[in-house]
Amino acid sequence: MSLTTEDDLGRRRFLLHRDKAVEYALERIRRAPDARWETLTPEERSGLKEVLTEIWENCDRGRWQQYCFSTLAKPDILRLIALGDEVRGRHHPICDARQEVDAILLPCSPGNPPH
Repeated sequence: MSLTTEDDLGRRRFLLHRDKAVEYALERIRRAPDARWETLTPEERSGLKEVLTEIWENCDRGRWQQYCFSTLAKPDILRLIALGDEVRGRHHPICDARQEVDAILLPCSPGNPPH
């Protein structure tokens, strides 16, 4: 049996935390009344998971904690998916679209009215 290096353990922890955070966000979105989750296609659900994964990997953890997944409406979800597609098409990290991501995900933060 081979020994696992500290780097391997760190990477595994990172992936575990990422996957748990993304699944938690997806569950919050699924339960959002305006998300209309059942009307999303499998491709849209997959695209949403991909873009949430990219956002988590490229944003500050404090910022991630401020995001309001439970208030997303279907148009917000579709815009996030489109942003992810646009960013991947140009081969840029999602943080290049940070302002737009923040505009979609931060509206229910303290001082911002829910949308």
